[in-house]
Amino acid sequence: MNFDDSHGDGPVEKPAAKLDPEIPEVVKQERLRISRELHDRVLQSLATVKMRAETCRQQLLGNRKAVEVELQNIEDNVDKAIIEIRNLLTENQSTEDLQAGSLERRLKQELEIFCARSGFKLDFCCSIGADKLPRDVEKELYFTLREGILNAVRHSRATELHLSLRRTSEGCAAALRDNGVGYDPARTEGSSHYGLKGMRERVSKVGGDMIVTTAPNQGTEINITVPFEAE
Repeated sequence: MNFDDSHGDGPVEKPAAKLDPEIPEVVKQERLRISRELHDRVLQSLATVKMRAETCRQQLLGNRKAVEVELQNIEDNVDKAIIEIRNLLTENQSTEDLQAGSLERRLKQELEIFCARSGFKLDFCCSIGADKLPRDVEKELYFTLREGILNAVRHSRATELHLSLRRTSEGCAAALRDNGVGYDPARTEGSSHYGLKGMRERVSKVGGDMIVTTAPNQGTEINITVPFEAE
């Protein structure tokens, strides 16, 4: 409580200071940022762990060596999830997440895991050199496409998944297509779900555009273009 006796009439209570109107919005945006980071980084890693565990249980129980390999991968992924949480708490990012030139390799690893679990027919074509993407573009594309792949595995009931990455005259383009059940785009408008919304935000962050083409029983296709100047 603050007082002011400069007028000589005894202490006069000052009105309580008003909160900065920007503070609630700042807090809200920070919570959204943390939620997105947890979703993109930690929850995706844990989803991979779950799929690997299901693969062990459903397909590999008779193959001890294969189970041992998958269990080691599960341990590694749990360790990464722990590191991600620690990095978020300390406002840092792991060097592996920012490693340049790893986009194709990491997407291949993810696709192999998901296809082993789901039995997808996979078509993956990448014509972008490992060192041809700006670091921030590579990072955002990885998390965006990974989320798209996860959505297809979880929800689409597809049997085929097609992913392509290529250079264009203005930057790069990615296309992710499945032959699943699709959905009604009107039902997702205004949704606060972090999946599709987070994908759009990541692409927008690097100046790109994302177009989703889908309809019930028509599959889903996601086309992403990101402009950048060649280094």
